[in-house]
Amino acid sequence: MTDIDPDFASVPEFARYYRSLGIQAVPAKEPRESKSWKRPALATWRDLENDLASDETFDSWYGPQGQHINRKNIGLICGHASGGLFVIDLDTHKSPQAQSWWMAILDMRQNVAELETSTQTTGGGGKQLIFKAPSNWLPPTCKTPIGVDIRGEGGFAVLPPSRHESGNSYQWDEDLAPWEIGIADAPHWLCGAIDQLVEQYGGTRSAIPNTSGPIVHTPTPTQSVNNYGFLVDGREDYMTKLVWARVVDERRQTPIKPGAKEIDQIAEALFVVYERNVKSRLPYNGATNEQLLEREGRGKSLMRQKMHAAFAQWEDKVQLHAEAGPPEKPHGYESPQQQRPVEQIKFDPKTGEITSEQSPAELEVLSLPEIRLLPDPKYLIEGLVIENALGFIFGPPGCGKTFIELGQALSIAYNLNDWWGRKINKNGPVIYISSEGSSDMKFRIGAWEYENNVRSDNAPFFLIRQSLNFMSPIDVNKLLKAVARVAQREGINPVLIVVDTVSRVIPGTDENLQKDVTLFIQACDMLREAFGATVTGIHHTSRAGNLRGSTVFDGAGDYLLSVEKDEGAQSGRIIAKKIKSAADGWSQEFQLKSVTAGDIGGHDSLVAIGSKATAGQTKQVNVWPEKDVCRQILYAVDKAWQDGKPWSSKVQSRKIGRYAPMLMSDWQIKATLAEHMIETWLARDVLSYELRDPRQKLFGLRVIGSID
Repeated sequence: MTDIDPDFASVPEFARYYRSLGIQAVPAKEPRESKSWKRPALATWRDLENDLASDETFDSWYGPQGQHINRKNIGLICGHASGGLFVIDLDTHKSPQAQSWWMAILDMRQNVAELETSTQTTGGGGKQLIFKAPSNWLPPTCKTPIGVDIRGEGGFAVLPPSRHESGNSYQWDEDLAPWEIGIADAPHWLCGAIDQLVEQYGGTRSAIPNTSGPIVHTPTPTQSVNNYGFLVDGREDYMTKLVWARVVDERRQTPIKPGAKEIDQIAEALFVVYERNVKSRLPYNGATNEQLLEREGRGKSLMRQKMHAAFAQWEDKVQLHAEAGPPEKPHGYESPQQQRPVEQIKFDPKTGEITSEQSPAELEVLSLPEIRLLPDPKYLIEGLVIENALGFIFGPPGCGKTFIELGQALSIAYNLNDWWGRKINKNGPVIYISSEGSSDMKFRIGAWEYENNVRSDNAPFFLIRQSLNFMSPIDVNKLLKAVARVAQREGINPVLIVVDTVSRVIPGTDENLQKDVTLFIQACDMLREAFGATVTGIHHTSRAGNLRGSTVFDGAGDYLLSVEKDEGAQSGRIIAKKIKSAADGWSQEFQLKSVTAGDIGGHDSLVAIGSKATAGQTKQVNVWPEKDVCRQILYAVDKAWQDGKPWSSKVQSRKIGRYAPMLMSDWQIKATLAEHMIETWLARDVLSYELRDPRQKLFGLRVIGSID
């Protein structure tokens, strides 16, 4: 059968049509039969997961005397039985997260036709898209709490014209029925996006790189912790204690057992604590600690299994332990309250109250006249640091970035009129978060005071020197309360909060992962929004010389300042890589000067002294050449990569003639502009810094995008 009239066809005719497409179409339960009715109406349907049912078996269901010819519902067994078909199930009609995930997928598409495939609207209002998996990729089955489910190997999906419990029928979307458009082959990039989904929420098979295949058993070490204090032995016992403490805590909060989705969410949150305190025994091979733990069978999948097993004892053993008193608190354990940060925090310095606010029910929509009435952007430091913003100052170790930012912060707190010739528009309290080098902070401050001829014990400059984890809701809440105490005492909110350094407040985090960096940005935004303060993070550079980590840093920063200084030199420069609503691309020179701290012990410290930002001294580097010239440069970069002699963005490559800004002088481009162009292209994914030759460990610039 190769054709069908959907308006008049019976369920057996639909079944025969689906079968002609290679689909394992089987009788499905109806809502009246079971609460969990989205299942095959066959006791032994698992036997049908590998091969298409024989004609004899199919006729026993839908033949003239078939057992199920009057059944109204029908479904698809996904995976091998249906030639590798899988289903993407989207609850976009009721889940904003599902909508966001799918919109991200649409943004990734390379052409419209790639995602045009057989698509149905379920009786409940959701969308289901059917794809055929590539031969080298096994479609997973994954159920997530964000309203996105993948029905792959071992999965099942109800098909039209089945009836839903709502009374509505499953229907193929207009022009997207199998007889109109067919079933598309899933592009590899879509399979990669699904693998990332499974990596985050789990599934019936591992989709994490380097974790496929059997669990790797590693020998028991002679010590329980490694040299850095991370647990490497007794990890499963530690996980069990974490899980049990959390489940008992949940029982003490409420007698109502959470649903399966909420249990998975609880396991997800608790795994963050577990992964922060344990390390895999497997050798590092480019995978993350989370991936290696999964490979050992000590990862997120095991956490979910233990969590569900513990909640299964909700009415007996869990209840008894809850009534006996608070559970034992394993190292690093966070209670349910500690792991549930508020959505938005506001602080009122007049009342001293920190309150949480929900997002408004309706979005504000502004007309053109209303847009024109919006206030102009305000600057804490004119043309550089924006009020109520997030920014980063970054550079390699020893470049002086901490002394530069400290001078900025002290100038604001000590009520100075300018910083390096740039007008300070707003003075006020400053909170400086630093757990590294805080022992000599008094000498740094003393030297800065001596150089600037000021002295005050009443200036509103405050130091927080305890170690903080911005990935932990409990630590973020502690920080919010500490800042609130300062604001209440001063009677005014802080105008600047400095994080020195970013890497210190995100311990164990993969800075290249978007989801991890996003959590850090959210914590900074909570500080910024609660107090109306500017937050500045001091960060390091990558091997390519740009801001280290995910591009989320670049996108979230309202201003980015790069610090450059040759090793051993006392002078350097800052480059404005990005300034929102103001000119960027300029550079400003500075010197690191050793100055007495003015104390009895005769200590001294470095102070960053910048050239004044006058019209003649601030160098503009952002006047780019024509596009044809830019294309010629990128062509030269690409050819150098193909020839095995890649250009480099690292200053050290000057000695071997591969330094890109130096080579760009052939187009009469000055070094400062060339450096700015390379940095911009790296940030915008026009260029990447990659390994060209593993044997020689040769890194260089590679063209991966275009400027069109």
